[in-house]
Amino acid sequence: MKSNQYWLSSCLLFALFIVACNKKVDAPAEPVLNNSITNITGTLSSFKDTTSVTEGDVTITYSKTEACYPSNEVFSFTAVAKNVPTTTKYVWEFGDGKSLVGQTVRNIYKDPATYTVILQVKSNTDQLIQKVSVSIKSLGQQVTPTAVFSSALADINILNNMTFTSRSTVPTGTITNLLWDWADGTTSSTSNSFIPKNFPLVPEDKTYPVKLIVTANSGCKDTAGINVFVPATYNIAGSFDAVQYDGCTNEYFIFTPTATGVPAGAVYTWDFADATGFVSGNPVKKSFTYQNDYDVKLTITLKGKVIYQTHKAVRAFGQNIKPKALMLKNVVSSTTTTEKWAFYSQSNVPHGFLTGYRWEMPFGVIDSIPLLNKNIPKQQHQPITLLDLLLQVILVVRILL
Repeated sequence: MKSNQYWLSSCLLFALFIVACNKKVDAPAEPVLNNSITNITGTLSSFKDTTSVTEGDVTITYSKTEACYPSNEVFSFTAVAKNVPTTTKYVWEFGDGKSLVGQTVRNIYKDPATYTVILQVKSNTDQLIQKVSVSIKSLGQQVTPTAVFSSALADINILNNMTFTSRSTVPTGTITNLLWDWADGTTSSTSNSFIPKNFPLVPEDKTYPVKLIVTANSGCKDTAGINVFVPATYNIAGSFDAVQYDGCTNEYFIFTPTATGVPAGAVYTWDFADATGFVSGNPVKKSFTYQNDYDVKLTITLKGKVIYQTHKAVRAFGQNIKPKALMLKNVVSSTTTTEKWAFYSQSNVPHGFLTGYRWEMPFGVIDSIPLLNKNIPKQQHQPITLLDLLLQVILVVRILL
């Protein structure tokens, strides 16, 4: 009885050993039924760049999908051997550590490199029938760049002078070219990440849809774009005239811009620095109340935007600046032949101050001091009264104008 059990156990172990030794390797991949595949690593493009290599009775045909996003590079290999049994096995070694069995197989290479693919054509008993190798070049995965860039104003005084900086990257490979499309009819091609750009001078504000096209060593490209605002630039020069009128009675000024290069439709706004607010116009009339040196500013705007400013000092004397000539007189001394008279100025001015005096006598005596003492010969005023003489004494008072 024990011998029968031993015999049965030995038979079972032998059967398990036979089954284990006859386990099949990975089944061949299904043949490609059409020229595109999906759901391997995303959406794949159609296979292209088909190449055939024949050695002896074996022909290897391989092709690949597009490496650039949204596709990924996938290689497809097909082997055809002549005069071999239908049970023939095709064993592939892809040169990246992976292998598959099948007449049509696919492989994805992670890293860019040149790989040697080896095909062994074997019988069903693993006898080598023929060995063939081909060399392929893979771009690898994630070889599409991402285009990113920014812009900045290089000089606040030159509004059309911009700088651009590319921060584009590529996970696998290198960036080989940056093509800038400035949207002004010009382009620039460079490998540098930083580039200056002077946009054309334009009479109106303009927005340029600038594009950056980035190319990697894989040949894959990506495009980014931003709108770049370039304000209008005007070649404006000059200032304004301030002409005074009626200074001694009712002073006012006429302000007239003399700036050149001002575009049509511009608005002229004046700040007279006297806390009376802003005035728009060309020209404008202005009266200052008080005597002062005013820093008058002219601002030129177009569509609400400041395009030019200038200023200069304007001296105004204000209102009520006409002096009133007044004088006192008395006899200082008298002799038999002459009398000495003193004349005193009592003149005044509402706004401002007196700067000079002019005394005019009927007998040709002229002086320019506030107090005048003059000897008047009696014989010179014998024919007329003293009152007549005094009426002929003229005091001229002036202020600084």
